[in-house]
Amino acid sequence: MRNWSKVASYVGAIALSATVSVASAQTKTGTVKIGSNIELSGNFVAVGGPPATAIRMAVKEINDRGGFVVGDTTYKFQLIEADDKGVAATAVSEMLRLVEDEKVKAVFGPMLGALAGPTGEISNSAKVLHFTPSSLWQVNGYLADAARPLFFDTQVALTQVASTDVEGMKQIGAKKVAFIALDDETTKSNFVPFQKVMAEAGIAVEAILFPAGTTDFSSYVTRAKSSADAIYYLYPQALAPDVLRTVVDLFPNAKGFGARATDPNIALKGINGKPLPFPYFTSFNTPSVDYPVTDKVRDFSARLKAFSPNLSGPTVSFVFFAYDFVYMLAESMKVAGTVDDTIKIGQALTALKFDGVAGRVCFPGGIRIASMDGSLITVRDGKLEAKLAPSGC
Repeated sequence: MRNWSKVASYVGAIALSATVSVASAQTKTGTVKIGSNIELSGNFVAVGGPPATAIRMAVKEINDRGGFVVGDTTYKFQLIEADDKGVAATAVSEMLRLVEDEKVKAVFGPMLGALAGPTGEISNSAKVLHFTPSSLWQVNGYLADAARPLFFDTQVALTQVASTDVEGMKQIGAKKVAFIALDDETTKSNFVPFQKVMAEAGIAVEAILFPAGTTDFSSYVTRAKSSADAIYYLYPQALAPDVLRTVVDLFPNAKGFGARATDPNIALKGINGKPLPFPYFTSFNTPSVDYPVTDKVRDFSARLKAFSPNLSGPTVSFVFFAYDFVYMLAESMKVAGTVDDTIKIGQALTALKFDGVAGRVCFPGGIRIASMDGSLITVRDGKLEAKLAPSGC
């Protein structure tokens, strides 16, 4: 005769075991190390500070929400920061530390395109996902190169932002533009697509480059005045007010002044207390944090200010070179079903379309150059207008 009390105890034990197994699976946790190798000090801290802040903010948000689930494990990010100081040798040594000593799965930065070359060779050899806004990678064709499958450019295609610049130039009626910028690899890689897109719009461009350490822009503006009817200034953004002041003094009859990612307040306030004698515009290859056009960006701007109250300046919108991409990294790990196989994660990321703060973010056509919303801000007769440059996704 069957002992029903024993049967009941066996059944109870099995049920308890199943419950423990499910609970164990639900509580299984892990950590994914990611790194940032960014300009936290030195001459380019204004470029590195915003994206570094964005990475910290995104990591904290993801972790505070409980992390993300891949398979049967809930993971959280561990951020390992490095300061490349805007110096090539430092960027290389810090990248080696991140990939060899810290064993990160992904790294963000450097933010200077010129430093993406040597650091990219290290990340590529180590099979580490590498996110950076590198015009150098774009010009060299690395973002479609099967030999570099883990390179992801977090700024839009240079032709896309140049098209926004063309709209600004058309608004001021420019036909001959002097392109003024620092003489370095970042400028040179930006100039080629800028000149191409301008030429397609019937606008001639002359490059006028100045060496590092320049403080007097008189000779460069005088040269521009002799051959152009408008000025376009690329970078460093911190020098934009000095260049604009020189243009007002020496070239007041210019049709206008355009710039990349500069603070329109310098135009709103005028120069020496006087209104600008010509229209001004600035293009952003991201949404503008200070002059948001969408509700998502307005909400994000408030959260960013609460997270980092001292973050300010014209380059604050560089947060979008990193913020959404931290979330996209987590999402791609979920889709790929792994946090270790970076090739699979990279493939998932390449195909991903993500509704982020910066609009619909993706890598169109399988080429690993991001597309997201941009913006064009104009100042004319003391009035500011901000327009959205929609994502190509």
